Amino acid sequence: MKKPYALPLLPITFDAESELAFYKKVVEASSILEKLKQKIHYSLVSESFLQLLTLHESVQSTRIEGTQVTFSEMLEDEIEQKEDWEKVEVRNYQRALKLGVETIQTGYPLTERLIRDMHKELMKDARGSTSAAGEYRTIQNFIGPTKQLKDASYVPPEPQLMGEYMSNLERYMNGHPYLEDTEDKLHPLIKVAIIHAQFESIHPFLDGNGRLGRILIVLYMLQSNLIDSPFFFLSEELEKEKFKYYAMLNGVRAINKNEPNWNSWITFFLQATIRMAERQFNKLDQAERLYEEGITNLKQPSTEKVWGALFKYPIATVHQIENDTSLAPVTIRKSLNELVQLNMVYGDNRKRNKRFYHYDLIRIMND
Repeated sequence: MKKPYALPLLPITFDAESELAFYKKVVEASSILEKLKQKIHYSLVSESFLQLLTLHESVQSTRIEGTQVTFSEMLEDEIEQKEDWEKVEVRNYQRALKLGVETIQTGYPLTERLIRDMHKELMKDARGSTSAAGEYRTIQNFIGPTKQLKDASYVPPEPQLMGEYMSNLERYMNGHPYLEDTEDKLHPLIKVAIIHAQFESIHPFLDGNGRLGRILIVLYMLQSNLIDSPFFFLSEELEKEKFKYYAMLNGVRAINKNEPNWNSWITFFLQATIRMAERQFNKLDQAERLYEEGITNLKQPSTEKVWGALFKYPIATVHQIENDTSLAPVTIRKSLNELVQLNMVYGDNRKRNKRFYHYDLIRIMND
């Protein structure tokens, strides 16, 4: 019979050679994150870009858990709001993420209370949602390909230990309230890798642990001032190498090993951070150029306004643009027709509630 893992409490310590190897990656990751931060500050499309990034993150994080919904389908969902369980899960992720980001930006710390509140949002009307939403599990769970414990690839700690483990994690994220943390001087980028892996290994809820653990990445980065707005998300990169991601997490649990392999996980996490930050920088760069090239083709201020709104809603109706710009519907239709004539956007064949598709921007977000 497989037994629950005796997960070590935090902090984790490393030898000098390992820390030096990490810090070479940390310097590279910090540099590209700072470059991305500056670009966001001065971008003409930053507000729209951040909104699309959070939607894209919500899609990618739920896809890691096995959903098939796409970014384009969720753009359409902003119009339709269908009660499809996959789309409900993405919307829930957006709400949980928004709650977390707003709490941290208001100045509150990353606490157990916030984690439980986000879990409630995550599980509203979702697959596997139960009365235990927002509550730590009281039964033993396990991770594996079947519902049989004998097939489990990982058995997390016993349920009665959840309070102790989560309290330890909260202390690690925020430091001691009265004492200077002399024992743990790791860079926040290394700490966030440890926090994510530890949360996934604790597996404190019956469902939603993977999604919530990925939200913790952006919240800790915000709390640590690595980023100053939610412009960096890692799920897209993790989804690209999903099985490597799971294998590396299993490595820190000493599965099939004599001891936990934290070095490989942290190196993987830092490399993924570098690749993702570079990809997001390139996406924003392309979106800015697309916006500026478009503006040079337009003569009417109202059409420029509509063009700007399409960077927030790449699949849009007249009603959505009206809410965003306060322009009259007749003016919006005229501007959209001009954009269609210029092949900048494309309309569908609906007679009522016609939709307009900004494919160039959608392609940039999906690249």
